[in-house]
Amino acid sequence: MLSNYSPPVRAPAVYVTQRDHEQLSHRADALGHTLVGQSLQSALERAIMTPDKSARIFVRLGSVVAYEDLATGAVRRLKLCLPEEASLDDRRLSVLTPVGAALIGASAGQVFEYAVADNRVRRLQVLEVDDDL
Repeated sequence: MLSNYSPPVRAPAVYVTQRDHEQLSHRADALGHTLVGQSLQSALERAIMTPDKSARIFVRLGSVVAYEDLATGAVRRLKLCLPEEASLDDRRLSVLTPVGAALIGASAGQVFEYAVADNRVRRLQVLEVDDDL
């Protein structure tokens, strides 16, 4: 019996505004077969499209999101943005990072996995999303 075993997490359903989908699909295409490009493309392919002014609360460009790394217990609260606006000193995370690409479209309570460059898999849980843009 494996005491540390936890079943794999299936990619959760995600939501994406029409505007974000347009902006991000061009960037995902430009990234091609990179880790981030594939992660972002995967999210966009399974995304449920919503109007730009959707009342549904989910992580979109400009959202402030709190999430927990389930391996370490570390909690972070960051604003998801385009790379040209990113600044970790100001807690603005680029959507074109592994965790940023994984967060797009997620809702509070969702648990998801994403791969990092050394082929490790990280598990995060979205704790809170502030979409009051």
